[in-house]
Amino acid sequence: MIGPVAVLDVMSDAMQAKVRAIANGLDLRFPASTSEADFTDTVRGASYIVARGAGLPEAVLRSTNGLRLVHQWGTGTDQIPLAVAKELGVPVARSPGVNAPTVADLTIAMMLAVLRRLPQHHNNTCAGNWIEDALIPGARDLNGRSVGLIGFGAIGQLVAKRLTGFDCDVMYYRRSGPLEQTTARFAQMDEILSTCDIVSLHLPLKPATQHTLGKAQIAAMKPGAFVVNTGRGGLIDESALIAALQAGSLSGAALDVFAQEPVNADNPLLKMDNVVALPHIGGRTEDNLNRMVAHWATNIRAFDAGRGIDEACLVT
Repeated sequence: MIGPVAVLDVMSDAMQAKVRAIANGLDLRFPASTSEADFTDTVRGASYIVARGAGLPEAVLRSTNGLRLVHQWGTGTDQIPLAVAKELGVPVARSPGVNAPTVADLTIAMMLAVLRRLPQHHNNTCAGNWIEDALIPGARDLNGRSVGLIGFGAIGQLVAKRLTGFDCDVMYYRRSGPLEQTTARFAQMDEILSTCDIVSLHLPLKPATQHTLGKAQIAAMKPGAFVVNTGRGGLIDESALIAALQAGSLSGAALDVFAQEPVNADNPLLKMDNVVALPHIGGRTEDNLNRMVAHWATNIRAFDAGRGIDEACLVT
């Protein structure tokens, strides 16, 4: 029998029931809160851990006994102490590409929302204010825009594919160089920053990618450009972004992720009319829930049975 699986995410009873049904018989445990104490209680005696948005604190990982595998719910492992897992001899796996279609869809939706000022129109309409022209001067078309994708993995490639339907001039940058099978054009960072109407981030968060859009990079962006981030909050220097939006050198930003999550209620980004702010919902749809849970549950069963996991899923 497969040992207990600690799923480190706080969920309602209804959501827990959905995840249990998809996981099909795995012995799942859920914490009462995201506190370190509750996480420690949840992982006690667990054979497997599934980490999600709240991550896996080092102390919690070190408190385990008999842990066989840590599996990230999704792709980014920046909140898992990989060096500690390696020290303890515990392999770490993830689900590369599984949530890519869902995040790519949201990226396009966020581009449209910030360009067309949709949240402001929605709020005005619901408040009984039928405003037809007040926001039009700040609204832009996605059609025909130049879009730069920084990071071009599974999500970035699907975003590029979707943008072809908007007749966008799509260019991308990846540290490992150009790809052959894409209609998007490879470009260096400086060209993307200086020429693109929209810059969209699709990178994992690592020391090398921290503040990919820092003060200097934001200053180098095309005047009036928009920033979209569905990657990780740490990819952007938020203070520099705030300053650029306040000064008007950037026209807007669409952010699904923030440097601190949950985001502080007093964060100036939440009070700007030209910012679309979402609570890290990139992969949170019913369809993606089914795909994601089925993927990590299948990996856990395979690992437990000694069949191994696809090397593309293994991090350490």
